[in-house]
This record gives sequence, C-alpha cells and structure tokens, in this order.
Amino acid sequence: MAVGATDLDYRARTRSGRIPPELVSRLLERGHVNVVELRAGGWEWFCALAWARLLSEQGRQADALEVLVPYRATGWWTAFEAAAEMLEGWGRIDEAIEITGSAWRPATR
Repeated sequence: MAVGATDLDYRARTRSGRIPPELVSRLLERGHVNVVELRAGGWEWFCALAWARLLSEQGRQADALEVLVPYRATGWWTAFEAAAEMLEGWGRIDEAIEITGSAWRPATR
C-alpha cells in the first residue's frame, strides 16, 4: 500500500481508521507489545511512534530510528521531528539538526 505524507498527516490529525494513541498506550500497558510492533510496520503512525520510543527506552537506538524510516521516506515532517527528538534525547544534537535539514532536501534515488 502506497502511503504519502499527505495521507499520513490526514490520518494522524483526524485519526481516521487508525489506532488512536490512547489505545496504543493501553495495548502496551496490557502487554500487547507484539501487536504494536506489528502495526508499526503497517502504516499505523501511533504504533510506530510508541514502538520506536519503547525501543529507545531499551537502549536500541538504531532500531528505534529504523522504525521511523518508512515514514520519513514519505517526506512527512512529523516523522522527521520524532526522529530528531529521539536523537536530541540521546545527546546526538548534530544528527538531530542534520535529520531535520534532510527533510527539506529532495530524496535522491
């Protein structure tokens, strides 16, 4: 399924047909980590964000950033911002600045 930045933005703002962040939190609280992980790879933004944050808390920085790659590949600013916030939290300020700057450059293939 092809998903673009406009689609992601609309889905996140309206929560149209998506798993809302409150439900994602409850899933994690009740031990359904596997559901959140699975849905993170299926264009469920709130699952992806929660999964990335969980990986970050476990010290799995590279894995956390990898979760956000497909979302960033669409050019969606929110995904770049989330990655930058994680990098900043890890003390990787230069990379946070670089990643936000890369959001404004066209993708090369």
